Amino acid sequence: MSIKTDFYKTLQVHHDAGQDIIDAAYRCLSKMYHPDVNKNPMSVERMKDINVAYSVIGDARKRREYHTEWVKSNFSKTSGSTGNLRDRQKESNKETGRNPAKAAETRLHLDIEAARQTLDEFFYETLNERWENAYGKLTLIDCSNIPQEDFLEWKKAVSQIYKLGNYSITYFRKYTNCDYAGVVYPTIFQFSVALTEMQLVTGQISEECAQKYVAFDASGWRVCLGYTDLKPTISKFKYLAQAMPKTGKDEIFFKAVSNIDPLTGILSREGFIEQAEREMMRSQRYGNPLSLAVIEIKPNMENKDVLEDNQLNASISYVSEVICACIRKTDIIGRCTPSSLAILFIETKLDDARTALNKLLDQTEDMDDFLSYRTFSAVAELQKGDIALVLDDTLSRTAERDKKEDQEESEYHNIKLGNYRISDILGFNKKGKNHF
Repeated sequence: MSIKTDFYKTLQVHHDAGQDIIDAAYRCLSKMYHPDVNKNPMSVERMKDINVAYSVIGDARKRREYHTEWVKSNFSKTSGSTGNLRDRQKESNKETGRNPAKAAETRLHLDIEAARQTLDEFFYETLNERWENAYGKLTLIDCSNIPQEDFLEWKKAVSQIYKLGNYSITYFRKYTNCDYAGVVYPTIFQFSVALTEMQLVTGQISEECAQKYVAFDASGWRVCLGYTDLKPTISKFKYLAQAMPKTGKDEIFFKAVSNIDPLTGILSREGFIEQAEREMMRSQRYGNPLSLAVIEIKPNMENKDVLEDNQLNASISYVSEVICACIRKTDIIGRCTPSSLAILFIETKLDDARTALNKLLDQTEDMDDFLSYRTFSAVAELQKGDIALVLDDTLSRTAERDKKEDQEESEYHNIKLGNYRISDILGFNKKGKNHF
């Protein structure tokens, strides 16, 4: 796979971003650039680029292949990037005599780019827990005040509680002749850094914003740490690490397994509620609509030779497989009871969710001779409250779907050719499978 486009840059995420960050970025950009919302003629092409990028790095297998080539393409150029920056600086120096104002602006942009690159390297080394390399990015006064042993101990203590994820760096402002830790620096740039971090014990993901400063120290740009003594901070994080409940590997494995329904492979009730709570918090934060749909399945039991549990399991498995193949990647599906499924329609209004649910149920009606069931459904708007209670309340309001089929079309689809109905042949690959 050749790297012609940086899909991480297209989706505005870090190359080590987790899947939830990539999904959230895709939803955010889709909301901004979808042609139905954005009337700018360029939004169509922009949306195409976003969809292409998400189709690659939003898929685990494709992302692994792409990321391997991306690393080769980008990090093989690291040494060359510094040289290119120096070349541009030389060109800007030549421009000084011809257009001083433009040359000053160009030098400022180059300085900001160089400072930002240093800060990015600092966070990249921190992200990969190469703390010695990160320490080497600090100002000389920081290295004088903070021994390397304290810096490493501090980073290890923090890593017991938090895991750094995605980050993005934005230039904020410039300071001249600025005092930092008793040293006056000719230039200091302030950057705003948006961080995504995970609390390792609870698994909770949060977004924070930090202000970082980069100073021109001696012959290059260096990061201002902002501490003169790390010992109190180290003690605080060590205490927090000891005070927090310990989660063993067996418990982590059990929790992961309990979040998946063993029959269908989709989320279990616990896993669905956990994901739904996160989406509800995100919906409240950004004011996006969120809709919940439930589908209850009741076997008809026309075949008395088949056990009811077997008929129900086969029906649930079939319906979940069809729906998983049809819903958007950003939507969430789970099995909330032995006979029912729940779907969370992300950023979808109630009426749109009803329409989407009906289309999904249409796809589940093309069943084979073995399966015979009725579907009951209900839709609710999800804004606040206990997810489990809302789920149970919505399930209690399910009603049987009103099937309005054209009689002639129905008879046509029920005509059999040998062991197959015509609908079997017409929908041969509808579920992404064939008879082999």
